[in-house]
Amino acid sequence: MKLSWLLRGMAIAGLVAWAAGLGMAAVQLADWERDMVHGLLQLRADRTFRIRMAERGEAIPRDWYRAKALALLAAGDRLEDESRWAAFIPGAWWRADDLRERLAQRVEREFSDLGVETMRRELDYRASQLTGVAQDPATGELRAAGGCGDPALPASFYEPGRAGAASMPELQAVQAHLADVAQLDAAVRAFAELQSGQGDGTEPLRLLVRYTLGAELTGRLSRRAWLLRQGLGPADEARQAVRTARLQQALRCSVAKRMALLDARVFERNDLLAVEAALAPHLAELVRPPAVPRPWPQTLERWQAVIRLVTDQERLLTQSDTAWLAPASPSLGPIHDAVLQRIGGIGLLGPPALAQVQRQSGAALQRLRQQLLRSLGSGADPALRWDGERRLVLSPLRLALRDRLAALIQQPFMAPAADQALPQAAAGALVWNGPQLAAALALREVRHRFVTEQLPEFPAAVRTAVGRVVDRQLALRVEEHAAGALRSMPPEAAWPLDLAAWRAQRQQAGRVQVLLAQLGARDRAEHLRQLLAADVVARLRPAEQALAQTEFASPRLQDFGWWGGEGSPILQALGVADALTLQYVLAQQVTRLEVAARQVGPLLAEARDTDALALRRWQSIVADLDRYRAGRADSSLLRLERTLLELGPQIHAGNCGDKLAGVTVPAGADEFAQRLRQLTGSLGRRCAELRAGARTPPQPPPASIPFG
Repeated sequence: MKLSWLLRGMAIAGLVAWAAGLGMAAVQLADWERDMVHGLLQLRADRTFRIRMAERGEAIPRDWYRAKALALLAAGDRLEDESRWAAFIPGAWWRADDLRERLAQRVEREFSDLGVETMRRELDYRASQLTGVAQDPATGELRAAGGCGDPALPASFYEPGRAGAASMPELQAVQAHLADVAQLDAAVRAFAELQSGQGDGTEPLRLLVRYTLGAELTGRLSRRAWLLRQGLGPADEARQAVRTARLQQALRCSVAKRMALLDARVFERNDLLAVEAALAPHLAELVRPPAVPRPWPQTLERWQAVIRLVTDQERLLTQSDTAWLAPASPSLGPIHDAVLQRIGGIGLLGPPALAQVQRQSGAALQRLRQQLLRSLGSGADPALRWDGERRLVLSPLRLALRDRLAALIQQPFMAPAADQALPQAAAGALVWNGPQLAAALALREVRHRFVTEQLPEFPAAVRTAVGRVVDRQLALRVEEHAAGALRSMPPEAAWPLDLAAWRAQRQQAGRVQVLLAQLGARDRAEHLRQLLAADVVARLRPAEQALAQTEFASPRLQDFGWWGGEGSPILQALGVADALTLQYVLAQQVTRLEVAARQVGPLLAEARDTDALALRRWQSIVADLDRYRAGRADSSLLRLERTLLELGPQIHAGNCGDKLAGVTVPAGADEFAQRLRQLTGSLGRRCAELRAGARTPPQPPPASIPFG
């Protein structure tokens, strides 16, 4: 009883499931029928469209073929994926109904017909994109006339010694192009294998559809491959040979052009040559320095560039295999050897392409070897040499230049000098700091050590330029210390003169001046000489003031326009009443002159080599005072004094002309001779005016007539 109820329940459940399945199958069948009817109608419309376009001679766009081929693939897959509903309808089982089978065959036949043309066009299109060769608008085949297109490479910034092989745009372009050519080669071989009829054709079909249509095939590939072979038909060997020849010619041309760009990058713009080209102007300036020296920051920048570029050259030689640069090496270099090996493995390129590239790159390599020999390997001191037969290395001279420059830049005296220079003019008497001057003079020993110990380690060709730069830097340091040692003070504060201290400072400063001249800074040495001369002149200023305050420099003795003719003009000018007082006043003025002369005497003795007007004037004054004390007739001061003593009590408006006519005026150029000439000349002119009855009123004397 229980068993019968169980069987009855199972039957009811089965009928319910069957009914539900029939309902679902009805819905799916309706959708499937609608899709199939639409697909069949579309197949017929597509065939009609192709026939009409062929009759008109018009080309069908590539995208149309791809879209239809992909649609046929999707329809075939849908026939297999959407047939589960048939399990609920016994009449639709494959033993009872072959509709789905016939539909699948129709779709596959249509795909074999349309797919052949689509894949053939895709192969031609891919080849055209790879090579730049134009296609025939009607057939899509590559045109025989015209060469391949020039490769479009991204603009690359090339920095010598910085870019590695993997970052070369030219190498990346060649590798990417060869990868694309290899894919095209595999697709062409798959197409040829399908056409030949060898094997079951499933893998060639899968590869061909993946390459040309970008789709993955599923399901019964053997039948699709058989149908595709039927669509291909027997191979037309003559036409196939022409198509293959055009394809190979285009691919070989495109590969050769890309390899030419790689040749230019590796051989013509070789890293070693590029670094050497950047290094050449710096080395040339080291050998032949410019007439006008560069400022130290610019020189430092160029030296650092030499250090960096030589280091780049050394790194390039150390990190890469240079044996292929040897004249007898059969290799084209690791980059080219790898590329050539890949070219040889692509069937469409074949031995002719390999031989063409080898000839092309080999000629470029020979030019590189010749350039390396001319640029780096020639002359008495070549920059490169062979370490055995397997490795290029930098010459010891170039490495020594790099290392010596790097060591020299680190020296303390090569650091940028402080912004401290000797003043343009002294504001008074100069006082020097002895330790600072000693520090400046100590740089002479620094230069001696450099010249004897470090400079010989530089290559002989650059020693002159390097020595000049070091001298300029040392000169800046010397001037920096000298400027730091200098201060000025009012001339009055420099008296009384500490002759020993002043002499010692002056001698030290003089040695600094000589050192500057030895270092080539002749303009700075001359400037320091002028400062030392100005110091002497400044220290003479108190004596100058004392001299200007003597009666010999009285303005009333220089211009007698104030005299109206009454009394003696000389006594009036000196403010005395008689000859005795005049003699006393003049003796007093001579004493003042002798005091000033004794003060400046040591100064004049220490500064004999100083060329200054004030110094020469005082030298002549001191010499004339010596003659005065000796009572020599050639003393201008003695003659001036006697003239004043003789004329002073006697001269008046009535006899001034006769008295002056008897005065012998000296022809000397010293100060007292000039004063005497000025006195007699001015007094003579005033006497002539008075004798002529001139109405010119007396003029006040000038406020000041400087001495000298």
